[in-house]
Amino acid sequence: MATVETELPVSTFLYTTDSTNVTSVPSWIIPNTLPTSVLICTGVASSLSILGAVLIFVTYCTVESARNQTRRLLIYLTISDFLISAGNLLGTIRYALRFNKEITDRDIVRNCRHSDEICVIQSCVTTFASLASFGWTVVIGVHLLTSLVYQRSMGKKPRIISHLICWGVPITITTIAAFWNVLGEDYALSSGPWCWIRGCLRSDNDIIIWMTVTGKGWEILTYVLAANFYIYLKLFMCKQRRSANRRIGYYEQSGSSYLRMRLRDEDEIYVLQWLLLYVLRIWGTVRYGLAMNKIGGHHLIPSYDKVDFVLLHMQSVGDSSHAFFNCILFCFCDKTVRTSILRRLKACCRRQGEYQELIDPALN
Repeated sequence: MATVETELPVSTFLYTTDSTNVTSVPSWIIPNTLPTSVLICTGVASSLSILGAVLIFVTYCTVESARNQTRRLLIYLTISDFLISAGNLLGTIRYALRFNKEITDRDIVRNCRHSDEICVIQSCVTTFASLASFGWTVVIGVHLLTSLVYQRSMGKKPRIISHLICWGVPITITTIAAFWNVLGEDYALSSGPWCWIRGCLRSDNDIIIWMTVTGKGWEILTYVLAANFYIYLKLFMCKQRRSANRRIGYYEQSGSSYLRMRLRDEDEIYVLQWLLLYVLRIWGTVRYGLAMNKIGGHHLIPSYDKVDFVLLHMQSVGDSSHAFFNCILFCFCDKTVRTSILRRLKACCRRQGEYQELIDPALN
């Protein structure tokens, strides 16, 4: 016998442990499709970021003079950012295909009951990758701090610990979240057109807690740690620059490879990593705060929808484009890498010109 679904008013949303018993839409979910501009912003930013990540990988393999420990840590960070961009792009394509018409309350209830596999998998990938990205950002700051200030290299044991923390902790948190079935469609409550924490959990507190545990709590912690590391490093480097007997200069002029194997003059741009993190990710953090206000039923911001609409576009670009801006910063602003790229492009153009000269007479 077929069962008849009864739609209850929004105010009678039933919080249950089993999502299959959901019969109405939670009050903080607005059944509207995202504007096309958000999908375009996310798609373009994700695509550029994927290309930027590929260029970082290629330059690491081809530019041997820039291949040191700092650059290797950047590769680990880029792997995480690549997965974030790929996941966001997948989520955007899924959203465009799945919600190509106006979203109704019945659609939301159906998705709360049965989350599609693509949404859950994408949420797992981006949750894991985001946590790993935060971890490697902090590790790069610690590496620069120990190398510049304390003149110590990152030994084998610290490297192993870094991998265990930066890959192990994200995998553990993501696995727990997946086990508790909290990953899925959130209808852009605190994300873009990609999936994250389901908007149909038992209570509003559950949603806030899982958002904090699977991302935003670690992101805010990364803000604090990274800012302290990189600001201290910048002040230290400015002080050293004003000093006649700079430590870095001494080691470089003495011809010692002790420090040169790990740091180059161009590696100074790594102190801008924390600033890039702030500029790109702060919009999502602000929306996280607004989401807590919205879920809690407070009305601290009268024009919430207008503010959230602008921040949604900023987050769609910022969260998806980290690898692209890292590429600009660490490939095109790095003199060694930039020179190598230009030299290879010139050689390629020269070979193309020689080839054209050979085939022109034959064509004539």
